[in-house]
Amino acid sequence: MQWYHYALIFLTSFLIFVFIFSIIQAKKASIKLTPEQFKEHMRKGQLIDVRSKQEFDAGHINGARNINIQTIMRNYHSLRKDQPIYLYCSTGKRSSRAALFLRSKGYHEIYELDKGLRNWNGPLK
Repeated sequence: MQWYHYALIFLTSFLIFVFIFSIIQAKKASIKLTPEQFKEHMRKGQLIDVRSKQEFDAGHINGARNINIQTIMRNYHSLRKDQPIYLYCSTGKRSSRAALFLRSKGYHEIYELDKGLRNWNGPLK
């Protein structure tokens, strides 16, 4: 084998490792809740909608604060560490990113609405 075959194998292996590691880290960042579990517990903490203001204004879970993903990354310290955080977005992708970021900043009780608002069966405001 030529040297570049080894380099390609190494690079491919490294990328697979990074991909698997990121998936594991994302799963450890928060606990995903079904809509029923989310409804049952969301009033016990900080309910955060990480979507844009336009999406929030179009319909959101009653009692939620709208703090989009970019604002969370700039002003995360406005969230309390002594209360659980309940996150949601449209599909679960942005809330997962927010959860991973918040976990890296020392927040521990982070919950997400599994599959986001599209999975929500409750009323919207």
